[in-house]
Amino acid sequence: MEFVRARSLALRRTAYLLCGDWSAGDDLVQESLAKVYVAWPRIAASQAVESYTRTTMLRTYLNEKRKWRREVHFEQLPEHPTDDQDTALTVTLSALLRELPTKQRAVLVLRFYQDLSVPQIAEELGIPEGTVKSQLSRGLATMRVRLGEPEPQQTNSGDSSDKEVTS
Repeated sequence: MEFVRARSLALRRTAYLLCGDWSAGDDLVQESLAKVYVAWPRIAASQAVESYTRTTMLRTYLNEKRKWRREVHFEQLPEHPTDDQDTALTVTLSALLRELPTKQRAVLVLRFYQDLSVPQIAEELGIPEGTVKSQLSRGLATMRVRLGEPEPQQTNSGDSSDKEVTS
């Protein structure tokens, strides 16, 4: 399937960011692609294959989080990060992301990794735009506090600029 070859790396990265674990992320991608395969005759003709796959992956992830947790957590990862500063930041941000509640994590991954807009996220998750904005705000605030960053200055424009933390 050409779609899987072309998008598997991006899907796997998204799944890792959602799950916080490569193995669980691989399982999520596999389970989601199995569901997409079943629906393929219906969605292949549309231009929404990637969106359908991403939505399937998100819903599968959220449904799994609602179930009893069967995960085994380890104090130390078997991989040893390099001394690269970007790698250290990635590991730190990934750890902080794993500590967030499930919906906040999903919203942050969609916003800053998938670069979706608030309306697109609301549609993907089937929640109101206001809920997306509040989840973004809470998630970013929690991550800023844990990183020791000061709160950003509030603007009176009524339009929250959640794109300011893209680095």
